[in-house]
Amino acid sequence: MGYDIPQERRKLKMAPDNRLKHMEILIAEDEKNIGDLLVELLADEQRNITVVHNGAEAVQLLEQRPFDLLITDLMMPEVDGMEVLHHAKTLYPDIQAIIITGYASLETAIQAVKEGAYDYLRKPFRLEELKISVDNACERIALIRENNLLLENLRRVQGESQQSESSREEVGLENPASAYMGSDVLSPILLAPGPVSGSNTLDELERLGNLRQQGVITEEEFIRLKEKLLNRL
Repeated sequence: MGYDIPQERRKLKMAPDNRLKHMEILIAEDEKNIGDLLVELLADEQRNITVVHNGAEAVQLLEQRPFDLLITDLMMPEVDGMEVLHHAKTLYPDIQAIIITGYASLETAIQAVKEGAYDYLRKPFRLEELKISVDNACERIALIRENNLLLENLRRVQGESQQSESSREEVGLENPASAYMGSDVLSPILLAPGPVSGSNTLDELERLGNLRQQGVITEEEFIRLKEKLLNRL
């Protein structure tokens, strides 16, 4: 059976940012000492790590609940790592996967990539090498979540904007926000207190995107202002 990191080592404050960064990680490694070492190496407050010691257990757990990141050995009893990877990608297309193996070959590396593996490491690997790979995979997962959340908010805002415009047309009113495209970074929309409307949000996101492309604001400033705007929806 698999085991979880003790609760006291993975306490989470489920604020919006932490929800984006919380990771469910499954490690499938038939050598217990290596599995224990990986847990110690990768342990983090934002990561819930589960370890199993054969491919069959990994498949069983994947069928029971979703994981964000899979780290699997290639050669394992009953079910090998490639089958575990295929099963994981079938159930959860967005899952990131790292294959580790002592039997590396060009053929297996190509197959792993075709199956959707994020990375492929050969034993013996440096622990720092795996840690960097896992950190990068977790950042990729958080970015995908943020983009999905942004798209979801934009769809909702667009729906509200369309409804609002339809209402204005029915009563013969114009949309006052559509004419405003400020040139300052801190526009009246961002400075004004209280929530913002759907049409204002779309205009401001477009304006911030243009400022980023023109080099007026940095990527970090764009993200910070975008989050400030979305938090007021």
